[in-house]
Amino acid sequence: MTEFIDWFSTTYPEYKEELLNCHHNFNNSETNPYHVEGDCWSHIMMVCKVADLRGYDKIVQISALLHDIGKPQSRKINPKNNHIQFFGHEKISAILAQPILKELVENKKITNEESLEIEELISLHGILYKITHQEIIERFKGRENFFRHLVELVECDNLGRFTTSSNQRVFNKEELLNLFK
Repeated sequence: MTEFIDWFSTTYPEYKEELLNCHHNFNNSETNPYHVEGDCWSHIMMVCKVADLRGYDKIVQISALLHDIGKPQSRKINPKNNHIQFFGHEKISAILAQPILKELVENKKITNEESLEIEELISLHGILYKITHQEIIERFKGRENFFRHLVELVECDNLGRFTTSSNQRVFNKEELLNLFK
């Protein structure tokens, strides 16, 4: 994992800087209860740490590193509640990841197939909280390995934060993986 983090930080310092300066806070005096850790880079590093500690493969590790790189471009104040939100950051992150993944393929760190899977994982990392179990089965039947990677990424994203909110989204990895048994 540290190899990918070091490479990314050195090769794309502008992304790291943007993520360091992109905060989850609602304002300077009110902390986001879902991301007490503050900036987006810290969150990404926490997600990467979970991926590393869990021993997940390079597909999940690279997905963890790139999953939120679109947050600076999607950061907006939600007029309904005056909170910072990142609408559409999954798709933006996937698009921004494309040239990075292409470079990893050119450097023979990943295959083209792995690149495509990582891009799709990034674009879908918020979907598991939005669809039913039946929709999951219909959408991912025959793609169980991809689905396992998606569940692992979402688990890392969920655990890679400090939260004070009692509304933390519930995530049951085993229940989701058992949908295909």
